Amino acid sequence: MFQKIKSKFSFFVSLFLILTILVCQYRAIQIKNSKNPYPIAWDVYGYYLYLPATFIYNDLGLQNEKWIKETREKYNPSTTFYQVAPGINNKKVIIYSVGYSFIYAPGFFIANCFATSFGYEKDGFSKPYQLSLLYTALILSIIGIFMLRKIALHFFSDKITSFLLLIIVAGTNYFFQATYDGVMPHNILFTINAFIIWFTIKWHEQRTIKNMFLLCFFIGLATICRPTELIWIIVPLLWNVTNKASFLEKFNFLIKNYSQLLLFMDGLIVAFCIQLFYLKYATGNIFEVNLHSEGFSFFDPYTYQFLFSYKKGWLIYTPIMIFAIIGFYHLKKQIGNIWLALFLFFIINLYVVSSWECWWYAASFSQRPMVETYTMMVFPLGCFLNWIHNNSKKWIVVCLSAVLGILILLNMFQTWQYKNNIISPEQMTKQYYWKIFGKRKINEEDRKYLSVDRAQTTFKEYSNYNTNYFKKEIFSLDFEAENNQSPVDTTAVSGKKCFLLNSAIQFSPALEQEYYNITHKDYIWIRASVWVYLTAPYSESNSAIVISTENKGKPYKYLTSESNFNTKINSWTKIHLDFLTPDIRHKNDVIKIYFWNMGNKSVLIDDFKIDVFEPKTVFE
Repeated sequence: MFQKIKSKFSFFVSLFLILTILVCQYRAIQIKNSKNPYPIAWDVYGYYLYLPATFIYNDLGLQNEKWIKETREKYNPSTTFYQVAPGINNKKVIIYSVGYSFIYAPGFFIANCFATSFGYEKDGFSKPYQLSLLYTALILSIIGIFMLRKIALHFFSDKITSFLLLIIVAGTNYFFQATYDGVMPHNILFTINAFIIWFTIKWHEQRTIKNMFLLCFFIGLATICRPTELIWIIVPLLWNVTNKASFLEKFNFLIKNYSQLLLFMDGLIVAFCIQLFYLKYATGNIFEVNLHSEGFSFFDPYTYQFLFSYKKGWLIYTPIMIFAIIGFYHLKKQIGNIWLALFLFFIINLYVVSSWECWWYAASFSQRPMVETYTMMVFPLGCFLNWIHNNSKKWIVVCLSAVLGILILLNMFQTWQYKNNIISPEQMTKQYYWKIFGKRKINEEDRKYLSVDRAQTTFKEYSNYNTNYFKKEIFSLDFEAENNQSPVDTTAVSGKKCFLLNSAIQFSPALEQEYYNITHKDYIWIRASVWVYLTAPYSESNSAIVISTENKGKPYKYLTSESNFNTKINSWTKIHLDFLTPDIRHKNDVIKIYFWNMGNKSVLIDDFKIDVFEPKTVFE
């Protein structure tokens, strides 16, 4: 049966890795598992939402809140509806790119056909639809592994290819993505990008319209899945380019065969237009390309943290890829005609993904946006393995082979640690990492070394802050000064004056300071307090303390005291608001604190104070 299969060893390694993924998925991802009841959740819910909205509810604009509310209450895809933003004409716009809906579509339509027949609701989220995403991701993962083998065998021996498969699949965070987070985009992009590499190779071997079309198709598909994937255009553009002459030769070929160049450009334009048409429909503006709360910080990237931070550093949690980076040196020597294309892609892609303001990419193991680049990293890594294999110094061969084997085992073990909440998704520190290194069980004493949980909303240690915090007052207004904007001579809490807010003056004087002028700590707790006097019921005197962290006037954490507002009318009541600062994105980000009268009735305030609690010890 297997006599016709060439390179048998790498084939069986592929099968072994696929079987391992299947077993781990079966054990970890079950529809009825209370820990992970539905795969259509969180970001995946946003990528997928296009399909039921369009083909079941005929509501691409998400204007019919009934079906959205019913399905969200039943399937609980996320705690908030963060996947959408306000659009025009009562529409809501999905903030995620449309591309993955094309990938999920075949499974969706199959599930749609079978849902009613098998007694499930035809609502887009019942069990057949959930399973369709799992199976779609699994099939794409299998295809991706075989495509990786196909690419590697084109340049390397069966033996080197086998080791490459083992390192990439089992020795990197690809294993976590394919096994425990398969419906997320990264292992799907891994497969798409494998096709980009393959048809780059094929086009340079046979410069046919068919190969150009397929190359264009997969670059276009990757781009509408994630716009930054357009960077992959560098690879075919500079493939086989080693100097000015080889670049001009390629350029002249494309000019003479302009039909292929037009085909490539038209394909990319069509791909972009799909997303732009949707943005025009939902927002009225085709230039609303980023609707996320985060953006890119190209002038102040987080590259060092992205690579080396214990919070989520790529080379800390996927250290085996250090050898892939070293391998670029050997790539230039062994396959020099593709070195420029791959090295330039690596540098530019690293710069872009590490410029994202949420550079740790939320709850994930290692740096998940690097997973889709591993189809490219197979080349420098393969050249490094070639160098080891051909090295005449046996001790180097033995030592490096042992290190690679240990790092593969380390990745598998740390993946298990992550899955079992020993490695924290977002609170890792250097001290905690080494405290739990190699451990299968941890205790509360170990967890003290984690960084602060940014999801906290109440300063629980306020009554006994002395143990862990320094307190300092940074703002205090009693409104007794003559130059106050809206002083009122009346019965104040203290002194003779207070501050009047009404329809003409809605905002109190504010504290507005750069974060690092307040503290140099990684985080602080802020407690803002004020005495409030309502002249009408709260429904008419809608007021609140507001605290926000802003960059260039745009808040990325915003909190108000509305839900804790328990004041009575015609009497003074003290209210407060606790605020834990988020991960500060830029050195000049601003903390802004004020009181806001949002209603149409007068509100009096007095003794507005702001205290800061700095941690005595911060683990980093």
